[in-house]
Amino acid sequence: MQTARVQAAVANVWQRPQIRSLDTLALQNAGLAPWLAQLSDSDTIALERDNRLVTQALFNDPVVIDHVVDGWAAVYVVSQRDVRHPQGYPGWIWAAQLSTIPLPVITGPTVTVRRAFTPLLQADGRTLLQLSIGTQLPVVSSKDPRYDLVQTPLGVGKVAKRATQFGFETATLTPGQTMIKLGESFLDLRYLWGGLSGYGFDCSGFAYALHRCIGVTLARDVSEQVLDGQPVAVDDMQPGDLCFFAHEQGQGALHHVALYAGDGWLLHAPTPGKMVTYLQLSATYLKDELVQVKRYWQTE
Repeated sequence: MQTARVQAAVANVWQRPQIRSLDTLALQNAGLAPWLAQLSDSDTIALERDNRLVTQALFNDPVVIDHVVDGWAAVYVVSQRDVRHPQGYPGWIWAAQLSTIPLPVITGPTVTVRRAFTPLLQADGRTLLQLSIGTQLPVVSSKDPRYDLVQTPLGVGKVAKRATQFGFETATLTPGQTMIKLGESFLDLRYLWGGLSGYGFDCSGFAYALHRCIGVTLARDVSEQVLDGQPVAVDDMQPGDLCFFAHEQGQGALHHVALYAGDGWLLHAPTPGKMVTYLQLSATYLKDELVQVKRYWQTE
């Protein structure tokens, strides 16, 4: 076993160490925009149908490498909990997207990117990468009023302080309302199976990413997210609570999670081929499939 960190802006974590030819662009370190731009809706649907993509890991996320085969690393993503694998969420990452260079231990504060994307800059101001929402980096120095110096697998870089703050006033908002306000910025973003980055989300990845931005770490998948948190009665739901849904009018397997947005509305990443959207709970079949409501944040 060897510890590494993700040095790609976002690394896809694949089910198997083989990909389609059209997925080759996803192996670049600079980001996933070129890959996604050439995928049709049917191509993205196939990611779920064939269970090709299992999750994503963000820049600087720690992983444990089990072994490497033909340029692919079998890894566990440490920050994504999975009850079957105590080391982290399992899958395959293209090994060139990982850095095994040891980093100095930083015991100070960590910043989290709270915008869809923000540049990671070199000392001279040149852009190294576009960092995704949820990226977490240890701070080396915060003396500059505009930028934090941060430690990364690519060396010390700079991140704008405004990008690690919410782009709206939060003083009067609960943490749940803050997540809804942040989630609104991704309306009409295409669903991405396995996604938890600014490039696209699946339903549980959307919940995971928004909670990460308020300092709460969820399990990665719906089946495990439902096991944690504080149960909430339907009549007591507040914005930011997670609503879980099961097949067969609530009697079957869990299949979806959405954020309660208030006044009977949900905010969610629905299914492959669809976009992040609002949905009125009472006007959809999901109203008969709601089985659990959980809250993972607390008011101060």
